[in-house]
Amino acid sequence: MKSVWQDLRYGFRMLWKSRGFTIVAILSLAIGIGATTTIFSLINALLLRPLPVAEPSRLVNVHSTSPDGSSFHSFSYPDYVDYRDQSGVFDGLAAYTINTYSLNTGGQSERIFGIVVSENFFTVMGVRPGLGRLFTAAEDRSASGEPVAVLSHGYWRRRFGGDPSIVGRTLLLNGHAYEIIGIAPPKFTGPRVAFAPDIYVPVWTQPLAFPRGAEWLKNRQAGSLEIVGRLKPDATVQSAQANLRAIVQRLAEEFPDSHRGKGVEVRPTNTGFGQMEGPLIGFMSVLMGVVGLVLLIACANVAGLALSRTAMRRKEMAIRLAMGARRSRIIRQLLTESTLLFVLGGATGLVLAVWLTDLLLAFKPPVPFTIELDLGLDWRVLSFTLLVSLLTGLIFGLAPAIQASRPDVLPALKDETAGGSFHRMRLLSLFVVGQVAVSLVLLVSTGLFLRSLQHARALNPGFNPENVLNAGFDLSIQGYDEAKGRRFYQQLIERISSMPGVESASLARNVPLNGSNMELGINVEGHEPPNGRRSFDTDFNAVSPKYFASLGIPLLRGRDFNKADKKESPSVAVINEMMADRFWPGQDALGKRLFLGPLADGTPLEIVGIVKDGKYRTLGEDPRPYLYLAFEQEYSPQMTLHLRTARGNAAHVLAGLREEVAQMDRSVPLLDVMPLTQAIGVSLIPIKVAATLAGLFGLVGVLLAAVGIFGVVSFAVAQRTREIGIRIALGAQARDVLMLIVGQGMRLALAGISVGLLAAIAVSRLLASLLYGISATDAVTFVGVALLLALVALIACYVPARRATKVDTLVALRYE
Repeated sequence: MKSVWQDLRYGFRMLWKSRGFTIVAILSLAIGIGATTTIFSLINALLLRPLPVAEPSRLVNVHSTSPDGSSFHSFSYPDYVDYRDQSGVFDGLAAYTINTYSLNTGGQSERIFGIVVSENFFTVMGVRPGLGRLFTAAEDRSASGEPVAVLSHGYWRRRFGGDPSIVGRTLLLNGHAYEIIGIAPPKFTGPRVAFAPDIYVPVWTQPLAFPRGAEWLKNRQAGSLEIVGRLKPDATVQSAQANLRAIVQRLAEEFPDSHRGKGVEVRPTNTGFGQMEGPLIGFMSVLMGVVGLVLLIACANVAGLALSRTAMRRKEMAIRLAMGARRSRIIRQLLTESTLLFVLGGATGLVLAVWLTDLLLAFKPPVPFTIELDLGLDWRVLSFTLLVSLLTGLIFGLAPAIQASRPDVLPALKDETAGGSFHRMRLLSLFVVGQVAVSLVLLVSTGLFLRSLQHARALNPGFNPENVLNAGFDLSIQGYDEAKGRRFYQQLIERISSMPGVESASLARNVPLNGSNMELGINVEGHEPPNGRRSFDTDFNAVSPKYFASLGIPLLRGRDFNKADKKESPSVAVINEMMADRFWPGQDALGKRLFLGPLADGTPLEIVGIVKDGKYRTLGEDPRPYLYLAFEQEYSPQMTLHLRTARGNAAHVLAGLREEVAQMDRSVPLLDVMPLTQAIGVSLIPIKVAATLAGLFGLVGVLLAAVGIFGVVSFAVAQRTREIGIRIALGAQARDVLMLIVGQGMRLALAGISVGLLAAIAVSRLLASLLYGISATDAVTFVGVALLLALVALIACYVPARRATKVDTLVALRYE
C-alpha cells in the first residue's frame, strides 16, 4: 500500500512538472469522457433509473395481446375491475389513462394534461404525498359532493408558485369544480418516464367531466386504460401472468364476441418506458456509438502524447533500470500516472457533462405537454464515469508504459538517439492511423445524417405545408355532446372561411407527419385479409370539405367531400392512389365499395374521389394505402383547423380566429396553434437530434485528430532535427524538407482514411433505418468527408513541417 501512495505522489509531481502536456491531455479526455457521460446520463434517465417509488422492482405492466400475437396496452374499465378483483398475486392493480382537461380561471380556458387513475393508483405505485393527501382505495365519493384531484409537483410550482394554500381550494375542470386534496411528491411524474402530467383525476369522475364518461365506464369494448400492478413479495412475473391468463379465459367464455383470441402479458416496468424501450434503445445506441468514437479519438490522442512524452524520459528510465529497478515496477509507475491522468480527465469530464445535460434539458421538442427528465449525477453515472476513466487509463496507458520500460540503457544514459525511437514512431503512427480512421467514421455518420436531413426537407410529402396555419380544438373537455359539437364546427368553418386573408379552411382529425396516426379495419369484396385477420388495417383521417384544397393535395379523379355528405346520407370515402392500385388494379376505383368492419354487416363506403399519394407517418416511409372519411359521417370532438392563408397574413388571420372563437364560446381554448411546417417537424426530431449531436461531436473528433497528427509530426521533427540539419547542409531546399515532413504525415493520414472508409461502409449500414432518401453508402458523403479529413491532415502536417525548414544547421548538427 505504501508503494501505491509513493506512485501516486510521484505521478502527481510528474504531471505537475509537465503542465502543458497535462492540461492538453486532461482537456482532450474531458471532451471524450464528458460527451460519453452526457449520453449515458440520458440513457440512465430513460432506461436504467427506476421510478421514484417504493420497491420499483415489484411493479409490472399488464399488456393485452391480440389473436395475431401483437401486444398493446389498452383495457376497458370493466375488464380492469375483473382483473383487480379476481387476481390473487398482486398487492394491487391500478388503472390509468392520459386525458386532457380545460382549466378555467378568470374566464379564460387553458388545456392541461391529466392522468385519469383508479382510486388505488398512488397506493399501488408506492408514493407518499408531497403535500396534503392522495387518493385512497376507500375514497368516499359522496363525502363532500365534489370531485377531487391531485396536482403534480411540477405543475403546482409552475402554475401556482408552490403556494401550499392551493390544497383545499377548488379548480374548474371541464366546467366542474374539483377540490385539490394534495400535491404529488417531487420527481414523481406518474408511470411514464419523461411525460409530466399536470393533474391526477380519479376515474369515477369521468361521467362528470365528459359526456360519454358513464358509458365508457361500462363498455367492455372501450379499451383505453393501461394497467400497472404491484406484485406480492412472494409472487413472480410468471405466476402473475398465469393468474391473469386464467381470468382472460373466463372473460372469453363469458364475452366471446369481444374477448375471443385475446391474451395477456405481464412485464417488469421498474423504469416506466414500456413498449417504447425497443426503438429508444436503438436510438440511444446510435448516440452512444457516436460519443464512443469521440472517446476513442481522445484516448488515442492522449496515448500518442504520452508516448511522445516518454521519449523525453528515456534517461530517467535508463537510470532507474541501471540502479536495479524491475521493468514491472516502471510499468506500474507509468500506468499509475496514466490512470491518474485519465481520472483527472474524467473528473473534468463530469463538470462538462453537467453543463451539457443542462443544454439537453433546455431543448424543448415541439410537443404540447411538459417533459421532465432527471439527468442528475447518481451512483450509476458516477460509477460509469469512474469505470470508463480507469479502463481507458489502463488500456491506453499500457502501450506507452511498456515502450518506456525498455529503453536502450547505454545510449539513453549518454543522451544518444537509439533504435527504440523506431519502435516508438511505429507505435505513434498506429495511434495516428487509428485516430484518423475513427474520425472518418464519425464524420461519415455526421455527413449521412446531415445529408439525410437535407434530403428530408426537400422531399415532397404529397401536400404543400407552406402558408397553412393549424389550430387544435377538443370540445370533449368543454362537455360538448355530439350535436352541440357538430354545430360548433359548422359555424366555425362558416365564420372563418369568410375572414379576409383566408384562402381555404377545413377540419381534420389527424395532422400528417406529426407523430400520430389512426387505423381502422376495412374489408373489400374479393380480397381476403392476411394471416387470418378479420380485416385490413388501414391508416385513415376524417376531414371536412376543402381539406384537400387547404393542404394542397392534388385531387386526381372524382370529387371532394361536400355539404351533402351528412351523417344520415350514404357513407362515402376518398382514397389515395396506393389503395386504388392495391384493391382495384387496372380498374377505375370510383364508385367501388369498401366496408368498415366485416363484409356481412359492416358499413359500406362508396369511393367518390382519388387523391395523390403522400407521406402520412414519416417522411421516409414507403407508399401506403390511405383512407379519408367525411367528418360529418365520422364525428370527433378533437379536430384540427387548417387555414391556408395569403402570404404574410398569418398573424392577422390568427388574431381574427381568436376573436371569432371567443365570440362563439369564450371557454373553448385554441390548442397547438402553429404553422403546419412546424407541426410536421415532429417527424424530423430523431434525425435532427442525431445530426446535431453527430455534427458537434464530429467537429470535436476532427479537432482532436488534427491535434494528434500535429503532435506526431512535431515529435518526428524533433527526433529528426539532426537529420534535417544534415540534409540542409548538403544542399536540400526548404521545399524538399517541407515535402519530406508533410509526406510522412500525409502517408499516415491517407492510411487512416483508407482504413476509416472500410470501417465506415460497415458502420453506415447500421444507420440505414434512420436515413431519409439516401443510401447508407452515399458517395457524396464518403468522398466529401475523405477530402475534408485529408485537408485537415495537410494543415496539421504543414505547421510543424514549416518549422522544420527553419532549423539552424549548426544547432542541428550539435543536436544530441
